[in-house]
Parts: sequence; C-alpha cells; structure tokens
Amino acid sequence: MSDLQKSGIKDLVKLSIAFMLSIGLLGLLGISFFKFIFPGNIYSTPKISSLTLGILSKPSNYEELNNYLNSQFGNKVQIIIDGDENLSYEEAIKRMINKEWDVAFTLSPILSVAAKNNDYRFVARMFPDLPPYYQATLFTKANSPIKSISDLKPTHTIAMGDFNSASSFYVASYDLYGKSLKVNMGHKSSKIKELVKTGQADVGAAADSAVKNDKDLRIIHISKQIPGANVYLSPRLSESDRQIITTVLLNAPEDIKKQANYGSGDEYDYSQLIKISQRTEEILGCANFQQNPVDFYCKTNPSSQKYNTSNNTSTISGQINGWSRKSAEIESFKLAGEDKNNYLIVIPRKILNQVPGASNPIALQRKQVKIFDVVPQKKGAILELQITNPNQLTVLEQN
Repeated sequence: MSDLQKSGIKDLVKLSIAFMLSIGLLGLLGISFFKFIFPGNIYSTPKISSLTLGILSKPSNYEELNNYLNSQFGNKVQIIIDGDENLSYEEAIKRMINKEWDVAFTLSPILSVAAKNNDYRFVARMFPDLPPYYQATLFTKANSPIKSISDLKPTHTIAMGDFNSASSFYVASYDLYGKSLKVNMGHKSSKIKELVKTGQADVGAAADSAVKNDKDLRIIHISKQIPGANVYLSPRLSESDRQIITTVLLNAPEDIKKQANYGSGDEYDYSQLIKISQRTEEILGCANFQQNPVDFYCKTNPSSQKYNTSNNTSTISGQINGWSRKSAEIESFKLAGEDKNNYLIVIPRKILNQVPGASNPIALQRKQVKIFDVVPQKKGAILELQITNPNQLTVLEQN
C-alpha cells in the first residue's frame, strides 16, 4: 500500500471520529436546549393523575413547591395541597390511615411515627437546618411561686396539647408521673402560652423553642431529647413513582426546600420516643381527662367486674372505659356495652394504628365505638372480642 493510500485512510478515520463526536455533542446541546425551553422533567413522570401534599402549616409555604412540581410533571399530574396550620393531629393521622396524603409533611415526631405505622416510606427530613433533637418543657409565669415539678399540687391547672403532641402531651405526661393536676388540654403552643400568661393555667407544656426566649415565662423542667419530624411517601404509590417523586423533591432548588421546611438527611430514630409514649400510655391508661383533677398514674386496686353471657351478634356498641397492654404488640380495652354486657376488646397495635379516630389508646378513652362481625368468646368470666381487621372497629364521632 502506498504512502498516499495510508495517508488517505488515516484522514478518513479522523473524519469518522470527528463526525461521531460532533453528533454526540449536538445531542447533548439539543437536550440542554430542550430542557431550557421546556424545563419540566423530560425523562419520566409518575403514572398517578394527582399528587396530594399533606401539611400542617401555612399553605403559602408550599406554593413554590407546588409550582416547581408542576414544572416537572406538566399537566400530567395535578398537585393538591391539603391541610393548614389549624389541622389537628388526630385528623392528620386519620388522613394517613385512609391514604389520603401522598406526601406527608408530618411536622411532629408523633405524626412521623403514625406515618411509619401506616407503611409510609421515608423521603426527607423536616427542618434540616434546625438541631436534629429538641426538648419539651414545663413552664410558668416568670413571677410564679412554682419553682419545680415538686411544687405542683392537685389545685394547680396545667395547659397541654392534644393526645398526639410529643412535646405538649406525651413527654410532659411522662415527666409528670405520680402527680394529680387539673388539666386544660387540646391547645396549640401559642394558646398554651396565652393561658399561662393570663393566669388561666398555672403551668404549661410546650417545646423549648416556643418558650425559651420569652421573658414573661420561666421554664421549671426540661425533658429528655425528642427527635424531629420527617417527610413520608404513601404506600399507595408504586415503587417507580416513589423513586421519581423522591428524586424530584430532593433535587428542588434550595430556596423552595427551605420554604417548605424539608431537606435531605437520614431518617430519625424514634425507638426512644416510642418507649416513652408506650410508658406514658401505660401510666394514663386509667386516667379520666374529662374529670379534674387528673391522676398521672394508675391506682392499684381496680374494681372487679362481672361479665354476663351474650348471644352471638354481628354489631356491638358501647363506650371504651379502660385500657391495658397485653404485650408489646397487643392492646386490650374494656367496653361497657349498650346491651348491659361488659367486654374486653383485644386488638393488635398494628391494626389499631389503622383505625380512624384510634391513633393511640389514650385518645380512645370514653369514646363511643361499634364492633362489627365479631363473635364474643367467653374466656372465664370475660367476654372477649378479638379484632383482626381495622374495619371491625369504628370510632363514632363525638358531638
């Protein structure tokens, strides 16, 4: 082969390589240009027709996230913001039980535990710029004669949150073990502070961040550390949809994530909080929060009850009037039936977590319920109702 032919072959090879590189470069430029003109997610879109964001703070905090998700998914997925700062924890848990929220911004560690109990999948941390743990406090007016928990008497009134609040109920109740106090509960931290400042309550329970810089208040007790809250994805989403949504949420611009109060990080460890809440539930299982003062302990001699025989029935109605833990996985409740019989409801904790209105054993006390399609089993002197499906237990709405 002549030198001229060899030179021609070399030039041809160089031209071929240059051509292939040019094609690749044009492809990359084309994709970049297309993404610039059409900023949505051109690679993949969830197969769902709508995506509901469940929140417990101001909807305005999630408007930019809403716009961002729309830019990624286009008109193929409708973005819905559900909830606001007035939504109760009880209602939030009900919506997660019913899988109404696709993305749950839980705000509270107790709600994070509820999400996990209902098979929601971790995706991000809430408030990643804040310390990962916080503490609950008991506090008084700055000039109050109450200096510590030991000064609290049955004549004193404590303002608390609702049954599902970690800092203003669960941990506070744990720290108040052995005390008897008048209880005014079901409030947000801002209302609890107001009740203490105006003298309508002698002591309040809230997170340390809510009161530590308030000169009109004095902290008299600080709890053990409490982990923060997380963001979770619903189990109704497919695995591929969860991966897409996770990627899009975590790749959002930093200012959008900051406004929506979430960011990347590992899931918090709730094992210690779960132990505290279980201990609190044991302590408060016999407490009556509708009658003051409330005993933050159980009396040692519960009254014996005589159970009557019963015919097989498909529906049993009555009032929950007592609770105990049979094991780490099983709960039991005393039920005063409208048929004048007394029953013992036995239900696995995992099933109880899926019953709307039964987010925890304490919340069930004094509630009217209906039991469906369960035949009472006579166990000695007890008529036992074994619940094996969440649809067998309904908590009735209270007037």
